[in-house]
Amino acid sequence: MRLLTSLLAVFAATAGSSAAFDVSCNSNYASYYGQNSARNQQSLGEYCKDATEDLIVLAFMNGFPNIILNFANACETTFEGSTLLHCPNIANDIKYCQSKGKAVILSMGGASGAYGFSGDSDAIAFADTAWNMFFKGKSDKRPFDDAVLDGIDLDIEGGSGAGYPAFINQLRSHYASDPSKKYYIAAAPQCPYPDSYLGTTLNSAWFDMVYVQFYNNFCGLNAYPTWFNFADWDNWAKTKSLNKDVKVYIGAPGSPSAASSGYVDGATLTSIYNDVRSKYSSLGGIMTWDVSQARTSGIAKSIRAALDAGGTCKHDGGGSTTSSTSTSTSTTASTTTTSSSTSTPPYSTTSISTSTTSTSEPTSTTPASCPVSGAPCSGNQQGCNGQKFAICAGGSWYTGSCAPGTYCYMGGNTAMCDWSNGRPTDTCAVSGGASLSKRLDFNKVSLITRPNLRPKPMSAKSNRPTRVEFVAGDITDNKYSTVVKIQTNKNAFTGDWSFSFTLPEGQTVESTSRGAASINNNAVTIKSDPSSEDANNMAAIFKIVGTFKGTYALPETNSAVFSST
Repeated sequence: MRLLTSLLAVFAATAGSSAAFDVSCNSNYASYYGQNSARNQQSLGEYCKDATEDLIVLAFMNGFPNIILNFANACETTFEGSTLLHCPNIANDIKYCQSKGKAVILSMGGASGAYGFSGDSDAIAFADTAWNMFFKGKSDKRPFDDAVLDGIDLDIEGGSGAGYPAFINQLRSHYASDPSKKYYIAAAPQCPYPDSYLGTTLNSAWFDMVYVQFYNNFCGLNAYPTWFNFADWDNWAKTKSLNKDVKVYIGAPGSPSAASSGYVDGATLTSIYNDVRSKYSSLGGIMTWDVSQARTSGIAKSIRAALDAGGTCKHDGGGSTTSSTSTSTSTTASTTTTSSSTSTPPYSTTSISTSTTSTSEPTSTTPASCPVSGAPCSGNQQGCNGQKFAICAGGSWYTGSCAPGTYCYMGGNTAMCDWSNGRPTDTCAVSGGASLSKRLDFNKVSLITRPNLRPKPMSAKSNRPTRVEFVAGDITDNKYSTVVKIQTNKNAFTGDWSFSFTLPEGQTVESTSRGAASINNNAVTIKSDPSSEDANNMAAIFKIVGTFKGTYALPETNSAVFSST
C-alpha cells in the first residue's frame, strides 16, 4: 500500500497542475483540516479531489518549541522511539492537493496545548527547526517526509506574545532562500480588535492572510450588522499592518455545532460576503472551521458558489468534481481512531474548548491520580486538574493552563476550559468513562439558584455603543468572584474609563483585578488606572471578588453604566 500511494502521488504531480493559489484574490476559500470536528473526517486527499477549497490549514501543531502534532484520525503513527507523529499518508496528500492548485499550510497553536516562546532567541531557533522539518530544510525526522508546506498559520489562544515577530522574521528569511515557490504567513485572531494574544505581533510582522474568527464572540456573524466589525480589521489592514495588501478573511463556523455562536446559513453568509466585498478592498475570502463540518452541513458548496459568483478570481481551487483519474493518496486510519475536535481555531473570550473523543472507548485504564505533566498515561485520554487541561501523547501527560478566569471541566471524554458558573474550580478527572474524586464536594459549593447565574449580556448606558456581561466565577461558602466583560464594536475607548453598576442586596465588592473599586451602599464604581491600560481598547475583561448573603445572584446588567474619554 505504501508503494501504491507513492506512485499515485508521483502520477498526480506529473499529470498536469491546476492554476496555483492566488493570495491576491477576494474569492479564496480556506478551511481547517485535522481535528475531525464533525466526527466523519475523510483523508486530506479526499477533500482535494474537487474545486471547493483553495487553501487547507492543517490543525494543529499544538505544542512548540517541543513539537506536539495532533491530526486526530488522520495520523496516529509516530517515528520509532519518539512521540513525534510521522504522517506519510498526509504527506502524499499534501503533494496531491498542491498538484491540484491548492495551498496547504500548518497551524501552530489552537485552543489548548503546550506552546509559546520564552523570548526572541527561542523563537528564532524554532523558526530554523520549522524550516528544516516542514519546508525545504533537512531533518532526520520530517513528519510529512519530503512534502514541502506552503506556509504557517498562527492560531495563538494562550500564553504570552513573546517571540512571535522574531519567529516570523526568521522564517521569512528562510522563505527568501527558496525563490522556486511562494510561502505564506497567516494568523487566526478572534474578532474583537485588537486580538488579546496576537495584537502586537499583527502590527509588527508581515502577514499575508488573516482569518478573523467571526464566531464565539459578540462581534460574530450572528451579530451582523450591529456588532459585526469587519470594518475594524479592514482599517487595521490599511493603517497598521506592515503589509498593506494583507488579505482579511471572514471566518465562519462550518455548521451550527462547529461553534457555540456565530453560525449563519449559506444564504446569510453569501449576503454578508457580498456586502463586505462591496465595501472593503482588504477582503480575501471566507474561512471555515472546519472542513468536515462545512462539507457535512453543505455550507461549503454555498460558499464556493458565492465566491465564484462575485469574487475577483474564479480559479478552480484545484481539480474538478467530475475528475476521478487522480485519486486520494491516503487511506483511512487504523480501526481504533481518535477524534479530536476544537470548536475554533480557536475559541471564544468566554469559553475555550478542545475536545478529543474516540469512536470507541479508550483501551487504557484510568490513572489513579490527577493528570500531571510528564506522568504516565495511556491511549488518547484527556483530563482536568484545576485550571490545567491535560492531553495524553506518547504515554505521558502534557498539560497547559486555561485562560485567566477559566477552569478545566470534563464533558464526556472532552476536556474544556470554561467559566466556572458556580461549579467547583479544582476538579480532577480524566476521560475514559471513569472520573477521579473531586477535591471539592459539589454539595458544598454554596446556595446557588441556577437562573440567577445565567449571563445576561446587553447594551450598557454609555457614551459609546458598549455591551456588558457578568459571568459567575468561583462561588464557595459566602465568597464569590464574577467576571465582568465590557466590549465595544465601534470607536475604541481609551485607557481612562469608569464602570458602575448596582450589586444585589447582601453583596459586597472587596477587590477588582483591573482598576480600583469604590462602593456606596449597593452602588459600585470601578475606575481604571490609565497608566496600566492600553491607549485604545475594544474590550475590558476583569474579575471582581466579594461576599454575599443568602443566595448568590449576578448583578443586573441593566444597571451598568460605562464611560470613557
